[in-house]
Amino acid sequence: MHIPDLAEYALFRGLTTSLGILPGSVSLAGLRAAGRLVRRRGWFRAELARVQVAAAFPDWEPERIDATVKGMFDHLALMAEEVWGRDRKEVLTRCRVPRGWDPLEEGLASGRGLILASAHLGNFEWCGRLIASRHRLLDVVKPQRNRWFDRDLDRMRRAAGIDTVPVDGAGPAVMRRLKQGGVVSLLLDQDAGAAGVRTRFFGRPASTWPGAARLSLQLDCPVLPVCLIRLPDRGHELVWGAPLDPRDLPATAAHPAAYTQLISDSLEAFIRLHPEQWFWVHRRWKGADEAQVPQEP
Repeated sequence: MHIPDLAEYALFRGLTTSLGILPGSVSLAGLRAAGRLVRRRGWFRAELARVQVAAAFPDWEPERIDATVKGMFDHLALMAEEVWGRDRKEVLTRCRVPRGWDPLEEGLASGRGLILASAHLGNFEWCGRLIASRHRLLDVVKPQRNRWFDRDLDRMRRAAGIDTVPVDGAGPAVMRRLKQGGVVSLLLDQDAGAAGVRTRFFGRPASTWPGAARLSLQLDCPVLPVCLIRLPDRGHELVWGAPLDPRDLPATAAHPAAYTQLISDSLEAFIRLHPEQWFWVHRRWKGADEAQVPQEP
């Protein structure tokens, strides 16, 4: 038993229980106040977020950079309330799908399976739950350091119709689901270190997970970028990107590294439209030097 982890989890459970009891307006006010304190004190990588926003948008004025970081912490407060708050069951009723479900259904129609490529943008937890309300989903997840916290998240996801598999050793389960014509979800915007391929992300070298591209090429299944974006009225909008089908790729993109770049570009386009809703506290570019440099034919 890891006592520090257990104590950390007990604190987390106390906070989430409070969120589940208090009125939404009260819990949200408290979360926003905590976010302001974190940002002003420079805790939780607040300064890193500012540095990374500035590097991603070099032509922005400092005021806009600060506003984006502030918006990110406010967004994280809203997300915490939506995931653990008393009114969390109402979140799905505030989700809109303006383009309808055709992109998802068309991606599945061929029976080749479908890979959903997404990012830590908007309410990514509810993105999976919304899609799982339509089709059962296999979500490839990175286990949390605290195993009690990890079990809580896994239980919540499974209750929403989401099957999960840890990223390490996920291959057999993912291939089985895709060969059955099912849906697999991957969050592809985190640093992959030595396991990734060298790509450009916001104009800078980054290490990006190539799994989606490799699976798509190997199993001949399409990739569909998707995110659930927060709206000003506290609603959410499911946004589909352009589908990527290995059968339609030009020869120059029909290999894992170039295909990974195409997928990454789709996610970057989402983030550029809503930068205040992305997870800028993640060290996205730290593993660029470790990444595999493409050796393309």
